[in-house]
Amino acid sequence: MSLFPAYNTVPQDTKSVSTTSTSSELAWLTNQSFIPFGESIEIDETESEQSTPEAEPHKDTDTADRTEPQPSKRQKTKHKKKHKKKQSKRKRGSSTSSEGTVEDSSNSALPSLPAASSTRISEAEYYTDVDPLKIYLTVEKLHRPACPRYRLGTVKTLGIRWYGTESGKDRTKRYFRSVKVKERDQSGASKMVQEEIFAREAELERYLRVEETVDRWIELVRFRQDHPIHFDSYQNHKRELTLIERARRNFPFDERLLRLYLEAIVRVHPTDEVLNLIRRAIGKDETNVTLWRALIRNKQCAMAQCIVPDVLKLYERSTRSLFMARRSDDTMLQLFRNCATFCRQAGLCELMFGILQHALGMNVSGRYGGTDGLFSSPEHFQQLIEYEELILKSGLPMNEIWLRVELLRSAFHYLPFEGGRLASDPQRMVLTDDVVGYVYPLINKAYAFELMLGALKLMKYPFLRQYDEEEAYEVDYSEQLLPLFLHVFRDRSLDGTLYAFVKQLSVAPSYIRANIANESYLELVRKCFAVAIDHFQGTQSAILLTLYLQLERILVCEEKATSSCSVGKIILEEGKLKPVRARVKNLLKHTHSSNQNSLLVYAEYGLLEYEMTGLSGACRKIFTTSVQVYCSTEESDISDTTQPEADNDLFHLVLTVVELLLVNGLKDEAVRALTNLALKKEDLTFDSSVTSSTVPDTIKLSALQKLNDRVNRTVRYESQLELPSHTTLTELHFGQNAMINSVKAYVTYLALIRSNLSEATKQLETFLFLFNDPTNPRHRFLRQQLYEIYIQLYELAQLVRQQAHSLPTENLRTFLDIIDRTLNEFPSNLYALRAVVFNDNLPWLRLRGILGKHLTPKAVLLLVIAARYRESCTANGALSDFIPTEASPYKQRILNLLGSVLKGSQTDSDSLLYRNALLWRLYLRELFDQPNAPPGYSVLEQCRRTLYAALEACPWNKALYLDGASCGPQELSALLDLMMEKQLRVHAIPEELAILREG
Repeated sequence: MSLFPAYNTVPQDTKSVSTTSTSSELAWLTNQSFIPFGESIEIDETESEQSTPEAEPHKDTDTADRTEPQPSKRQKTKHKKKHKKKQSKRKRGSSTSSEGTVEDSSNSALPSLPAASSTRISEAEYYTDVDPLKIYLTVEKLHRPACPRYRLGTVKTLGIRWYGTESGKDRTKRYFRSVKVKERDQSGASKMVQEEIFAREAELERYLRVEETVDRWIELVRFRQDHPIHFDSYQNHKRELTLIERARRNFPFDERLLRLYLEAIVRVHPTDEVLNLIRRAIGKDETNVTLWRALIRNKQCAMAQCIVPDVLKLYERSTRSLFMARRSDDTMLQLFRNCATFCRQAGLCELMFGILQHALGMNVSGRYGGTDGLFSSPEHFQQLIEYEELILKSGLPMNEIWLRVELLRSAFHYLPFEGGRLASDPQRMVLTDDVVGYVYPLINKAYAFELMLGALKLMKYPFLRQYDEEEAYEVDYSEQLLPLFLHVFRDRSLDGTLYAFVKQLSVAPSYIRANIANESYLELVRKCFAVAIDHFQGTQSAILLTLYLQLERILVCEEKATSSCSVGKIILEEGKLKPVRARVKNLLKHTHSSNQNSLLVYAEYGLLEYEMTGLSGACRKIFTTSVQVYCSTEESDISDTTQPEADNDLFHLVLTVVELLLVNGLKDEAVRALTNLALKKEDLTFDSSVTSSTVPDTIKLSALQKLNDRVNRTVRYESQLELPSHTTLTELHFGQNAMINSVKAYVTYLALIRSNLSEATKQLETFLFLFNDPTNPRHRFLRQQLYEIYIQLYELAQLVRQQAHSLPTENLRTFLDIIDRTLNEFPSNLYALRAVVFNDNLPWLRLRGILGKHLTPKAVLLLVIAARYRESCTANGALSDFIPTEASPYKQRILNLLGSVLKGSQTDSDSLLYRNALLWRLYLRELFDQPNAPPGYSVLEQCRRTLYAALEACPWNKALYLDGASCGPQELSALLDLMMEKQLRVHAIPEELAILREG
């Protein structure tokens, strides 16, 4: 019998007798299957047909293997002793020794039948095995399934031999057998789990029959979402959708079930079917806000459906329907902001500013919609023409010329042209008929201030705190990270890296110095602020003035970050101080008289002066004068215990000064300022020439008791049941809360006069326990502020320790725990993100582990900034073994971070990360910038794949197409076709530029 079945010519039920000679029998041991040419071995045919006595034992052995039973235990024991180590499991079942074959040979009486076609072929050229010899069956071969046999654990550590007698497990354990056992166990366990799932579902169904409520249906739906029974996710989503449709038949007008239904149909049906389902639902109820938003979102986020005019028609129809239904102004403002954001991202900046002009002119002030030219631009810019001529004459390739001209025109042509006939670019002309469908008057004029804040956000103003909920596609501009410049306790050595990152991803129009026309855009923003500050009254005007001062402070930090000696720089040059001071003083001089006496305004003015000149005499004079004027002009008793919020602004200003003093290492002066704030407010002064002795301990205890009493009063006031859960926009997000200022003053003073933070942290834990209702917006606001105070305490302790050159006293594990708690409730909190991301004591792996559970767009962006900063420190010689020619490990970490975040969130189409165009743009740039890519790695091919994945996620974002033209130049023609198909704003076309270049 041959090893291959094709050569087996003997029937299975017959027994053949070997007739080979001794020489031919042992020929395979000397590798006789190959004989070189020139040599021949003559084998006589008759000799091969005759059997020799030496071959008889082999014949009998083969016969005995088929006829004799298994050997006894004694024979097995003797066999084991003879073959101790070279013994296999299969050899135990058959006797292969010569003694066994001789003894069993006499029992064989079967006749020998020669093979029918056992002809020999000459071995002059090759040899073919045609004799079915049983001896070949002793060769090791694979069994079904064809897996080799392994001896497991034959050698231990340190070379100690192990024969499998120490445990009860089998020494020879086949892989496929163990896998089958595991599969059987898992299938049994899965059956048990499915039985439990079905039992729980049946129980929930019984509860529904007894008491059918919306909460019962939602509980059943959530249970099915958390416990799928099919391996195919599509089948699980169909089960969920069927259940939700059953629930909606009983409760057709419930808003929560409607949201679940809109989420489920996206996972089951294609986009066109989803749009048809939503349209049919809107036909039954045209005043449903949720349905309109779902229709616009699915239309906008689908690559095949997203065409700019079609999406704008949906915005127009929804705005008209909701306005006729007299929906709330809050809903109308949200829809208005989404529409304007879509126009900005699609490149239709002229249309966006036309919408803003009509909305602000109708609802805020007529000066916005007047003829003063606030939102209009001339037809031609001389600077733009000069730069275009330089680009056309540069001799660059056409794709690079188109990209540069497109970016240049986008930077200049962002306002609508309101002149006469314009033949060069008709899209720059925005008529009233083009925007009238998106602008409606407010029913309640109290929402005019919120409309103004929305307009500032559309112009990319960086708010320190987010005052409303954001959509996934709204946070697409890098200027949202600029509020980090407003943190007093930040590490100033990171300012340069932060600003370089923001500048790299900035898109025109912007006030960042990344484009040429930033001066005109910044002037536009300042004019908008000036008109709004003059229009609004009281606290709202003071808040807008405070926001303007924060913008000036950010610009000063930007100036210092871009200077040649920006590292550790605190003071600005005298030539750049005068324009800033002149603008601020002019605005303060012409504003309302109430703003000239507002301590909130002067606190920001003092911070601006601190950024320009440090803690100098001018900065101290601003704070001292404002406090003295406030104390002298205050008519009511500021120490009145019945009104704890009367001197709230004074507490805010003093706490601001205390932070500046602690940053500069003036701990004693900070303690004295807080003591006077608690006991003698009229003695408050921040003049450096005034020297005073150390505050006695008795005075400290008295001041601490006063601050504690104030905290108790404010906490009792906030804990009142009749207090409304909602708060005004000014108090909730911009005005300083009385309880927050009292708690901050108390715990800061407690941490300064004590040697550790244990007492202060216990107090904060108590306050967090008191306000722990997640459904109460006021509680959420208070908790966020308390968490920031908590984190600031650890930063303060670290700062004091560094200044005193002492050992650390704060616990890093406790600090990370409070960071985790903060990000769990407020994942986009910039204060907490900055404190943990830019912490030098955390290695990269631990940092990724902390933020991996709370990834948001801002968290990912800050992680990339931190990685770049660490890479620059490494390249500058922080590590002596760094080789500049090799790829930095942080580069690969950035790629891994962005790749895992974006590809891992593709399953959730509404994810904040997947629909964020800024992250896709950053990933494209990082992929393209790989100078040390490994051999065989195609950077352009990887960029091409990522580009189309990004366009699939955000097909309406024009900045993605421009970055794709830069990182994937081979796809320029396809990108231009896509932009034309989507009808995005295109300022220049290659044919026009070719004519201009030739002319």
